[in-house]
Amino acid sequence: MNTSFRRLLPTEFDAALLKKLTSEGRVYVDCPRVTDRDVYKREALEYVRSIEDFATDLWRKDIGRLWARIVETPCFEPCLSMKKGPQAGHLNRYAVTNLVCRLQNLGVYRRDVPMLTLHLTLEHSTRRNKYYCSCGNYCLSIEARNSLRELLRRV
Repeated sequence: MNTSFRRLLPTEFDAALLKKLTSEGRVYVDCPRVTDRDVYKREALEYVRSIEDFATDLWRKDIGRLWARIVETPCFEPCLSMKKGPQAGHLNRYAVTNLVCRLQNLGVYRRDVPMLTLHLTLEHSTRRNKYYCSCGNYCLSIEARNSLRELLRRV
């Protein structure tokens, strides 16, 4: 029995080969660290898409463009992506939840909708979680707060 491992690329996927390698104990999962800097940007845009219907009438048609500009603004990069651990390079949901709260306070999202409702919709959940409970503790830099106000004027 050959005990060496063979890397199987998605283009080489073959169910019979996978079954054979598995039965021989020669399958492993390779989870490389994320290096694509655009991953968190795509994740952020997907994450907030679920609450577009809660935008005020004034912002409803521009909410997607506003978020696209937020994730493209360099001063938001440090806070919108996780820096350590297995989620490094992925979306920082604490920061996004905090931004949603700030945008609601600035009139982008409807104020008659509780922040908890926005959070539950973001998370596709019926219970609040750590992202909601800790979002008030998240601080934006002065530069990021000023950039946010400037983006609201320009969009």
